[in-house]
Amino acid sequence: MSKGYQVTGVKKGSPASKAGVEVNDFLLKINNSFFYDLIDYHYLCADEKLTLSLRKKDGSIRKINFKKGYDEDPGLEFNLPTMGPLRRCKNNCIFCFVDQQPPGLRSSLYEKDDDYRLSFLHGNYVTLTNTGDLDLRRISRRGLSPIYISIHSTDPKIRRRMMRNRSAGEIMGQLKSLAQNGIEMHGQVVVCPGVNDGMDLMKTVYDLSNFFPYLESVALVPVGLTRYRQHLTPLRSVTREDACEIVDSYSKLQGEFMEKLGSPFVFLADEFYHLSGTQLPPHRHYGNYRQLENGVGPGRLFLNELEDWKNKNALIDLKQKMEISFVTAQSGEPYLKLFLNELKKIKGLEAYLHVVPHHFWGGNVSVTGLLTGSDLLDCLKQKFLGSMLFLPRVMLKEGTDLFLDDLSLNILKRKLNVQVAAVEKLDEIRSFLLKNAASDIS
Repeated sequence: MSKGYQVTGVKKGSPASKAGVEVNDFLLKINNSFFYDLIDYHYLCADEKLTLSLRKKDGSIRKINFKKGYDEDPGLEFNLPTMGPLRRCKNNCIFCFVDQQPPGLRSSLYEKDDDYRLSFLHGNYVTLTNTGDLDLRRISRRGLSPIYISIHSTDPKIRRRMMRNRSAGEIMGQLKSLAQNGIEMHGQVVVCPGVNDGMDLMKTVYDLSNFFPYLESVALVPVGLTRYRQHLTPLRSVTREDACEIVDSYSKLQGEFMEKLGSPFVFLADEFYHLSGTQLPPHRHYGNYRQLENGVGPGRLFLNELEDWKNKNALIDLKQKMEISFVTAQSGEPYLKLFLNELKKIKGLEAYLHVVPHHFWGGNVSVTGLLTGSDLLDCLKQKFLGSMLFLPRVMLKEGTDLFLDDLSLNILKRKLNVQVAAVEKLDEIRSFLLKNAASDIS
């Protein structure tokens, strides 16, 4: 008999809660069917009428029947992200960021998952090297779409070399199988100069365009290198010259794809534009921003927010003089400077910008989301910060107040002796200022 899966939470007011499901019950069957993992769970729970077979705390088996809306979440929570065992990465990629971290960080930062179920459920990128024919058929049969795939090269030899896995050379057949079954896909290519760039990269992009519209987008991302690369494959960072060549070549290719496919298809991470000194494409270029996790388009979204700020922000007269500060990394500096120019228009407000270098990771890293608490402390402890320090929430682990090096937001506040607010949108800053305005401005 199946041991089932332990229910670790029941959402208040949910259909399962109203029906009497309790924490620590074990879910055995759904509509008299055994299930393998969270994918099967969601598939079986789509029905409007559910019968859950549960093993209660006293060992008794009980069946609970209830109705819900089609596709409505029953309200059960489980302690594992896939319910069943998580699939671990079997690759040894030459560019893997996990391998470039120092010892002593929280254990979750060293975990390498490579699970197509997490790709479907959470947008994680997977390599498909541990995804067999049965898995591909299951993805197609269950309609697990979209799937996010780390491709890097369509040349079997280059991909095997980059990922150091014999199975890595099968990617084109896997993409073909998924496309033939109508699965929406999004791909990523980590550009490693001297390994998969130049003509090899161009061939990869053209090869992948043949899978459009099922393979809807491909992101080109510059390799990220830290100072902790001892005993790893020698690699170099993308230079300004590399970035200029890539922006020039792929901007032209995007135009070609627009005429042929009706989509740019290949998208460049913002970092390529920053390195080359090129302006970001317009808002319409990014479509539905499906590659944000690859750093494709966050700069444009910020500029969109800034335009919105300009359009609706009347001048705010503060009750009394206020001094605030902002923090960013090198990649965010141009955008924050534009924002501070707008803040200068507010009477009684002084705003300061502090650009924090990545001492923790080394000089090859420039993105704001990888700034650590220790770098913030080292850079800001002698700076004037005013009464409030604003920092982008992307610096913190999702759902927590922890930076990558496990320093907490509260410790940062205490050691800097300043109030700190982690924000996602410019409107959050506007709300803060409005609370201190002389009059209520909508």
